Amino acid sequence: MSENPTTGSQPTDGGEPATADNPQAATLTQAEVDKIVKERVARERAKYADYDDLKAKAGEKVTLEERVAQIEKQAKDSEARALRAEVANAKGLTPNQAKRLVGSTREELEADADDLLKDIGTQKKNNNVVPREGNTPKAGTNSVRDFARGLFGDA
Repeated sequence: MSENPTTGSQPTDGGEPATADNPQAATLTQAEVDKIVKERVARERAKYADYDDLKAKAGEKVTLEERVAQIEKQAKDSEARALRAEVANAKGLTPNQAKRLVGSTREELEADADDLLKDIGTQKKNNNVVPREGNTPKAGTNSVRDFARGLFGDA
């Protein structure tokens, strides 16, 4: 007598388990087994049918979070530039000088602008100065010139 692997607690087409009392219920054809397997696979696939959608939405969520972070960073940068421009305009700085202002608050920017203006004022005061600029030397008052003319002759 050969043992049938489908005997035991496996349900048959009628839904009742195969038992020793009901040997016909224990015999299944390959077509019936295929049908049962297809139904079970279809039920399992139906459980996870929205998996791809959920996975795509999770990917979008990361993308949305990144976009929000990028937009917040842009807003913060724009506010900093606007504040820097306001302080520079109030202090009379040029746009190029305004780019050099450093600080995160209005007070820090104003203090930096004051320092920059002080440095610019000092630089203008100590700029290259040409001695006697615009003055015409009087004849005979430059001893070096007179010496050179005497040495090389009056040309």
